[in-house]
Amino acid sequence: MSHNTGGDDLEDGFDIDSENFSPGEDVSQVVQELAKEKKRKRKKKRKAEVSTLTSEAEHIQPQAKRRKTGKVEKDMSETLTVALQPSTVQAEYFYSLLGKVHKNSTSLELDDLRLPDAAFVDSHEYGSSRDIEHLPQFIAQVLPVLKTRLTQRSANKGAPTLLLITSSALRATEFTRILRGMRGPKSGEIAKLFARHFKLEEHAQYLQNHHVCAGVGTAGRIGKLLEHASALSLNALTHILIDSHIDVKKRSIFDIPETRDALIKNIFENTELKQSIVSGKVSIVLF
Repeated sequence: MSHNTGGDDLEDGFDIDSENFSPGEDVSQVVQELAKEKKRKRKKKRKAEVSTLTSEAEHIQPQAKRRKTGKVEKDMSETLTVALQPSTVQAEYFYSLLGKVHKNSTSLELDDLRLPDAAFVDSHEYGSSRDIEHLPQFIAQVLPVLKTRLTQRSANKGAPTLLLITSSALRATEFTRILRGMRGPKSGEIAKLFARHFKLEEHAQYLQNHHVCAGVGTAGRIGKLLEHASALSLNALTHILIDSHIDVKKRSIFDIPETRDALIKNIFENTELKQSIVSGKVSIVLF
């Protein structure tokens, strides 16, 4: 004796009422159509969230031109950043950046460059400040595995477990200072990787001769080191952390064309690194 439960046996989020179907109608086909519709709605919602985030950013940037007592108004906090969004929104946002970097590319070409949603670490529930001084707390709460790995020594020289990418040498120096306090006694150095005061060959030689647990610098220099033979190894890399700080001109690393292009082209389109990201070996974290 059968009992009508008002649903079906599929764990797809849909309840099927047989009274809604005509005799002989293919129920499985209807379920598939409902699933596709649900997927379309989710995608539409994510795009709307990205569009809202982009519109808000475009709205606040002109405010930097407004002057009050000779200084840029500081009425906008750092909370308006893609780093505070769910990982699915971050992935869509990165996809939108591809269109800005590759303006003449087709949709199919951009789809080939897209990074998977799963590559982004979801940290939107982290409730504390994201200033530099709170980086240890952020790593401990959101990235406990990275916290442990920063205290360990990699087998190879020039092979960090963390690459921290920021928009300026000044912020790179500050992040380096904080990360030094998170090292273990034998884990290696925190490498400062930016062009100011250091030539590319000097950085390459340094990495070839030293164990490093983290590399901190700009996308331009780190990207060149990734292309440099035997300089920056990806063998131990597990995390790429991007500093999404909004400066006094209301711009982040994603807004400045030079830093945005270097981040996308030199870092995330590096063949070996992208393979590590797609395979799940390396995660992307927005701070």
